[in-house]
Amino acid sequence: MILPKKLYFCEEKKMKSMLVGFALLLSLLAFNAFAAPDQNYGGHFGDMDTNSDKKVTWDEFKAFFSDAQETKFQEADLDKDGTINHSEWHQFKEKYGYGHKQQ
Repeated sequence: MILPKKLYFCEEKKMKSMLVGFALLLSLLAFNAFAAPDQNYGGHFGDMDTNSDKKVTWDEFKAFFSDAQETKFQEADLDKDGTINHSEWHQFKEKYGYGHKQQ
């Protein structure tokens, strides 16, 4: 099927835009592949639980791990109550094989 010149130009422009978008996506993926590895989220639960309420909040987590990623905190919070309990913490560490952080 032969497309009118105007329609062909529009299709060519769309294809170029899609290729540029795809190239940008590949660039982002490549950057993430070479980014620094996750920090070691090992640590004693009691050292993070500074107020001894048997729960670690995001603020306590961030204070203990200065480069903490909130996504890691949320992943460790298995019951999604906004805190990490002792059991959740050990399950999280076991999943990633984290050891204990030395203070």
